[in-house]
Formats: sequence, structure tokens, C-alpha cells
Amino acid sequence: MRRSIPVLLLVLASAPTCAADTGAPLHLTRSWRLSLDAAGHVAGLDGDRELDPAIRVPLEQAIRRWEFEPGRVAGEPAPTETTLTLDVTFDAAPDGNYVAHVDDARVGGTIDFKPGKMAPPRIPRDAVRIGLVARVVVKAEYDGDGRIVSVQPQREEGLNSLPSLERATVNAVKRWTVVPERVGGHGVASSVMVPICFTVTRGLRAPDFDCTWTPPGTRTRVGDGSAYALQPSAKLLSDVIGHAL
Repeated sequence: MRRSIPVLLLVLASAPTCAADTGAPLHLTRSWRLSLDAAGHVAGLDGDRELDPAIRVPLEQAIRRWEFEPGRVAGEPAPTETTLTLDVTFDAAPDGNYVAHVDDARVGGTIDFKPGKMAPPRIPRDAVRIGLVARVVVKAEYDGDGRIVSVQPQREEGLNSLPSLERATVNAVKRWTVVPERVGGHGVASSVMVPICFTVTRGLRAPDFDCTWTPPGTRTRVGDGSAYALQPSAKLLSDVIGHAL
């Protein structure tokens, strides 16, 4: 008779939401696809329409006022499409409303989150056997069409990882795709860093595990399965991080 071992896997919680106790700060992470003109002004903005308009509309009004540096073609600024990701904290005010502060704002290519595009890693047997919480961080290089062409584990950024977990993560991420930046109508090849978290328990309560990864030298908090763009073509020029909207 085969004996089964209950396994709880928490991996790729890639659709962040904001939730908190009454009166506590609310944290929100959301992304928008931006179209910039050659002067760096926001010409188009496409975000999550399921986000409560009371939150989405003021955020988008603020974003439209920000200044960006677009990508360049042959050294000249050109219309650019990029993805803007915001981390925002809403702190309770004495009048019962909330004040929004921008914790982080970044642009660049991002993982394609469409259904069916992000099959999670398969859990290797040795991880199931011992039970663990772990984080694997990989660097994924992609071409102008968003096809991933190379994936390399970044072992110095991992946590409690195993070689088998790294191999499983690499094999999974190789099949993902990226929404690249587009400059002058052409996709731009680049690279992203991606943290992947694993919680495997053998019939026990899963421990609390904050999987967010902070790239060295930054205040950015990158969530499980999200991307941190390296050397993006566009740049945010407005000084918004740490300020209230």
C-alpha cells in the first residue's frame, strides 16, 4: 500500500492584493502599461480595471503628471512602451481617510501574467522529503519578442535553497514569457531578476514566510514570481518615492 504524505505548496502568489486590519496601513502593489511620447510624457495608461476606482483613479491621475525619460533609437528619444510597477502604502489619517505614500516605483520589462503563461516549478522529491521554506532568485534574459533565452540562479540571493530547487525553477522560468519594453515600435531585449518562493510542509502548519526579495542597494520589495527589470530603456524622472500622492 502506497503511503501518501500531505504536502502544502505555496508558490507563485503573483497577484498581489492590499489587505489589512481596520486602521492599519494598507499595502498595494500594481502595474500599468505606459505609452510615453518622445518627450517622456504619458500618452497612454493601461492598468487593472478591477481595482477599486476610489484607489485606481487618483493613482492614475498622479501617474499622468509624472515625467519619464523614454528609450532611444540611434541616440534620439523615441516613443516607448514600458511597464510601471508601484508599491504604495495607504496610512490612516485622523479624519478616517487614508494618505497614499509611494514606497517604490520602477519601470521595465515584466513577466507575462496571463493565464497559462506561468506554470510553477515542479517540487523535487528531496524538498518534499525534508520539508522546507526556501527562496530561489534567478536572472532571466529575454529577446525582443519576450522569449526567455537564458536563466541563471543567483545563489547569493537565495534562502534555504537546494540545487534541485534551483534546477526546477530554471526549468519552469525557461517556459515563461516577458512583456518587453518597446522603443520606436520595436521590442527591446533585456533581463529581469525573479524570486520564486517555496513552502513545503509534511502535514504541518505552514510557517509564516515573507518571500519578498530586496535587490541589493535598493528599497524595492519584489514579490513571489514578480520581476525586477535590469537596465530598463525608460526611466522615471519625477521624484515620487517616499512622497505622498
